[in-house]
Amino acid sequence: MPETAPSDWRRFAGVGLSQKALKAAAARKTEIRHAIRVSAAVGAAFALATLLRLPQGYWAVFTAVIVVQSSLGATITASLERFMGTVVGALAGAGAAYCHARWPEFGGIILCVTVALLAFLASMRPALKVAPVTAVIMLIGTTTHMDPLLAAGWRVAEITVGSVVGIAATLLIFPARAHASVVSSVQKIAGLQAHILDSHVLTLRGTPGPTDYLKAQDDLRAALAKLQTGMTEADRENASKLSERSVSDAIPRTLWRLRNDTVMVGRTLHEPLPAEGLAPAAADMLEASAKFLRATADLLAGGPRPDRVAFAEVHQTFQTCVEGLRKQGLTRELEFDDAARVFGLVFAIENLFGNLGDFEERIEEVAGKKD
Repeated sequence: MPETAPSDWRRFAGVGLSQKALKAAAARKTEIRHAIRVSAAVGAAFALATLLRLPQGYWAVFTAVIVVQSSLGATITASLERFMGTVVGALAGAGAAYCHARWPEFGGIILCVTVALLAFLASMRPALKVAPVTAVIMLIGTTTHMDPLLAAGWRVAEITVGSVVGIAATLLIFPARAHASVVSSVQKIAGLQAHILDSHVLTLRGTPGPTDYLKAQDDLRAALAKLQTGMTEADRENASKLSERSVSDAIPRTLWRLRNDTVMVGRTLHEPLPAEGLAPAAADMLEASAKFLRATADLLAGGPRPDRVAFAEVHQTFQTCVEGLRKQGLTRELEFDDAARVFGLVFAIENLFGNLGDFEERIEEVAGKKD
C-alpha cells in the first residue's frame, strides 16, 4: 500500500482547516455582515466629510460607527436620537458660548449650569442623551474660535452626514429588517416557554429534570424585553416607509399572559399533586400545549399551521378527567392548601389553553398579511 506523501497530508490538513474556517464564518454570519456594514459606513462617511470639507469631519465618522445597528429599524432609531440630541445640545451650547464670550470669568459656572440643564432634560427624554456631550464639546472643544451659531450648524451637518450614511449602509449592505428580529424573538420566547412546560410535564410524571426555573424565568423576561425593543424598531421601519411587514402589538401581550400561565402552573407543582388521577391528564395537556406553542411560533416563520383539532381533543380529555374527579368527590376530601393547588393547576391550564388559542389566532393574522 503506497504511503501518502507529506505534501498530501499538508493538503488534506489545509482542506480541513478551510472547512472549519468556513463553518466558523457561517456561525458568525450576522456579526460578519454587521462588521462589513460598519466598515463601509465609516469609509463612506470619511470620504463624504472630506469631499464636503467639514471642519471636524471625524464627527461624521464617529456618528456612522455609532448609529449603524443590527437592523434598519434600530439604525433609524439611533440616527434620530443622535440627530435630535445634537440639535438640542448644539443650540444650548451656542447660547452658552455667547454667554461665555460676554462673561468669560464665569466660564466654569456657565459650563456646569448648561450641562445640568441638559442632563435634566435627558433624564426626562432619554433620546436626548447626546445633548450634554455636544454642548460640552462646543464650549471647550476646538470650535470655540468660531461664531457659536456657525459652529452649531457645522456640528449638526457633520452628525447629519454620519446618520444618513449609516442608514444608507444598513439599507443597502446586507439589509437586515427589524421584522426578522421580531420573528426570531417570538420563536425564542415560545421555545423558552415550551421548555418550561416540558419540565413541568416531567415533574408531573415523577421524573423532574434539572431545569433552573428562576434562571428560565429570567431568560424569558429578558427575551420579552428584547421583543418589545424589536417591535419599536419594526414600527420605526414601517413609519419610515422602508418596510411593509409588521407584527401585531397583541402578540407580546399574549406572550406575557402565557408567561404568567407557566408561572401559575409552576407554583402548583412545588409538591406532588394530592389528586393522583389528575397528574397524567395534566401532563398530557401541558405536553400538548408545549407542542402547540412551538408549532404556532414556527407558523410566523412560514411553517405549517398547528393541529388545533388534536390540541382541542387533549383539552377535552383533561376536562373529562377534572369532571370525573369532581363527581367522585375526591376534591372535597382535600386539605385547604392541597385543594387550592389542585384548583390552581386546573385554572392555570384552562387559562393556558385560552391564551394559546389567542396566540395562534394573532400569529395567523400576521401570517395572512405576509401571504
